[in-house]
Amino acid sequence: MRIEYLHYFIEVARCRSINKASKNLRLTQANLSKMMAALERHFATPLFERSNRGITLTEHGKHVLEWSQKVMAEQTQLIQAFAEDKTHQNRQGKLTILCPANIAGDSNANVINKFTGEYPNLTISYQEMGVPEIIKQVHKNRDYVGIIMLIDHMYNELITDELCYYPMRDIKFVVYSHKDSRFAKQGFKSISLKALSKEQLILYKPTSLSPSPFEDLFDQYGLDNIKFSVSNLFTFYDILQKGQYITLGAARQAKFFPKVLDGLVTTPIRDKINCRIGILIHRENKDNTMIQQFIRFYSESK
Repeated sequence: MRIEYLHYFIEVARCRSINKASKNLRLTQANLSKMMAALERHFATPLFERSNRGITLTEHGKHVLEWSQKVMAEQTQLIQAFAEDKTHQNRQGKLTILCPANIAGDSNANVINKFTGEYPNLTISYQEMGVPEIIKQVHKNRDYVGIIMLIDHMYNELITDELCYYPMRDIKFVVYSHKDSRFAKQGFKSISLKALSKEQLILYKPTSLSPSPFEDLFDQYGLDNIKFSVSNLFTFYDILQKGQYITLGAARQAKFFPKVLDGLVTTPIRDKINCRIGILIHRENKDNTMIQQFIRFYSESK
């Protein structure tokens, strides 16, 4: 049996007519009839019931139709997989990845290196900017991917129907303070946000025009005791090293900035804060194989 006979059989079953199916398949009626007869001999059972009104499937014919549809679908998937495997290595173009500076070190380099290994001819542009600007750029540009941190209540305010957001992991918040600071010497095992409101906080804010997710978080929980904000990340950490101020941040930062954070200690936040890092894409890229590959790599990153 030749596999294309299954394709012809599916068309005959759909048309309920050898004549109509032969025209659609651009075969002669006689040749198509011979092929259907060959199928019936192969399965050793009648597949059609013939009458003046046309043809219908027998019970065995219905089972063969269901099986044939699965076989043809798997063949199509296999062909597409081989085609993708041959072409994605040679795929050219540009992908722009946008990310706030305060989560830029969060395993992004490993993900990008792995991704460029899969798409060696693709040009990657990596840019740092605030979350609202990232959302705006992804909305305007189809080849942009955003890595953003969102507090739950921000989702409905910022994410439109034209965007898709893929939550990747929850953020665990801690207080960063210098080991010799007054705060660290108090020896807190953990601290509530209410107690934190009595301390002197410093805020990292990438640009004066772009709100920081932490700024929004501070506002939401009534932390209005921010003494000042700093737009340069290394200056921000340098001020923390002096020991006078403390800040709220993601626990994972200690893993990715060990030298910068040397001398700082962390104190867990007692309150539950619903905040996640995720991938933002335009809805038109929902079925884009390359974009979905990047999302998969990011979800697998530690």
